[in-house]
Amino acid sequence: MLLRIRQQFINLYLIPDFMVLLWVFAIGAAASYAAANVLIRRGLQGSNPHASVLVSLATNVVIMWALVIFFVPLSFFLNWKALAIFAVAGILAPGIARMLRYTSLERLGVAKSTPITSVSPLVSISIAVVFLGEKLTLPIILGTLLIILGVIAVSQRGNIGRKDLLFALGAAFFAGVSTPIRKYGLSVLDSPVLSGVVTASVALLIALTIIAVTGGIRQISLKDKGTKFYIYSGVFTSMAFIFNFTALSKGAVSVVAPLIQTMPIFALFLSHFFIGHLEKITKNVWIGTLLVVAGAVLVGAG
Repeated sequence: MLLRIRQQFINLYLIPDFMVLLWVFAIGAAASYAAANVLIRRGLQGSNPHASVLVSLATNVVIMWALVIFFVPLSFFLNWKALAIFAVAGILAPGIARMLRYTSLERLGVAKSTPITSVSPLVSISIAVVFLGEKLTLPIILGTLLIILGVIAVSQRGNIGRKDLLFALGAAFFAGVSTPIRKYGLSVLDSPVLSGVVTASVALLIALTIIAVTGGIRQISLKDKGTKFYIYSGVFTSMAFIFNFTALSKGAVSVVAPLIQTMPIFALFLSHFFIGHLEKITKNVWIGTLLVVAGAVLVGAG
């Protein structure tokens, strides 16, 4: 009975009509990532970035392995090439990228950090054009310029230090590099859930190694007030994985990556309503966020 149910889920998940839901999945990923970032920011009030990374990634691993039962045939685990590609992508993001992103969330807050990390499509699109043969159109170029202007606007007069800016830009870089790599892996084996479970598992191992080597493991306590928020964040990032990787398996990197970077507008509104006491949202942040989102939508339309 369990095998029959699993096969029905697999058949439903792989139907071609899912392509028409590309925008829904990409925007769904953006909203889920935004909610996760806001929860992390809230949790950091009673904890530290190391705990946020480990708890959220552990939650991802548990959820993604549970989904494997319904969505991934055992034969898929024999495709070593796809597994290796997904693993490399997972090392970069969320492995390294999430540690940098959560540190930037602690230092800058959601409203300022999120638009800056949204520069990642510039990296993704450049790699996709050069190595995956995707086309670079005028709307994509104009949208990219708007994203750059948005990041500049957020960075101006916001008391953002150079080191703080580097954390956010570093997160954007590693996330941007991982996207076309993951896209290539999905072209080898079209299984977003398998990509998600490998991504989360490898990222957790990388995070544990880095934190242990740097001595940060001693700062972690699961009794911190922020732990429950990190678990909630892990649930939302797991949802984002499925939405993101499904969209990526059906659409081009140059379309999906910018659409997911509509995340700042969701993050801005969620920050305003749920953590307004922690975030100072200036006029420049609003302008920069709207520019980033406009650029992302323009790139998607292109």
